[in-house]
Amino acid sequence: MVSCLLCSSPRSIGVLCTSHGVAIASPGITSEQIFSRVQSPVATLVDAWGVAHGIADGTKIGRDPRVDVAVLHASVSSEHATMKHADNHWHIADNSSRNGTEVEGNRITDFQLTSGNTIRLGDVKFYFWPEAMAKIDPPRGSGRTAPTRRDELVFSAKVTTPRGHLLDLRQRVDGGVLRIGESSIELAAMEFGLLQLLVERRRTVTDPELAYVAWHEIADALSFRSVQADSENVRELVHRVRRKLASVHADDLIESKRGVGYRLAGEPG
Repeated sequence: MVSCLLCSSPRSIGVLCTSHGVAIASPGITSEQIFSRVQSPVATLVDAWGVAHGIADGTKIGRDPRVDVAVLHASVSSEHATMKHADNHWHIADNSSRNGTEVEGNRITDFQLTSGNTIRLGDVKFYFWPEAMAKIDPPRGSGRTAPTRRDELVFSAKVTTPRGHLLDLRQRVDGGVLRIGESSIELAAMEFGLLQLLVERRRTVTDPELAYVAWHEIADALSFRSVQADSENVRELVHRVRRKLASVHADDLIESKRGVGYRLAGEPG
């Protein structure tokens, strides 16, 4: 058994265990939207799919695909942050980004990193690792992203429900739409975000039993208005989405397990 990079649990998502993978998962991005062009990396940023992205002294990270590590997400600035290595220490410096840079939940301008630190650039999180790691291929699946005219990143996926219905999910700037046959339903941003989170988690694990997402992980990933969002907030969101899904006979799409969480009951494309 090969252990997770950050703990003794078995690896299930790239170099990470399920818990460490879902802890930094964010809706609205897939691993294909993150890539490093650093030729001789000496350290690593690990994404939620357990994929290593090499960095070096002076590495620039941002939404611009021409920078050293590109993160193609609307919440990330063109040149969001810079990695620095001096006197055997690694630092990350925010480049006056629009949505800020955080380390371990604290907003920073320049910060000395330690092994395993969680870094957040806009809405996208990584783990920092002070050594170079072998590059692995990111997970592939039916969910994908594409730029819109507004340069927002759009997610789409096809999912087959347990009853055999084929659903088409497509994100819009202010939410999304789900189509099944000739019928369709509109989803608010948070409602679509829930389905997207469940679809992406289901695609990144081989065992369906590992596809459950705990309520607190959903609350962390989605922008609840309540600062102290709890399990009841998440339960109400799931109930609201299920009610909409029932109108197109797809209420079997979300499965729940008491004390564990929620998962996509269908099969992504």
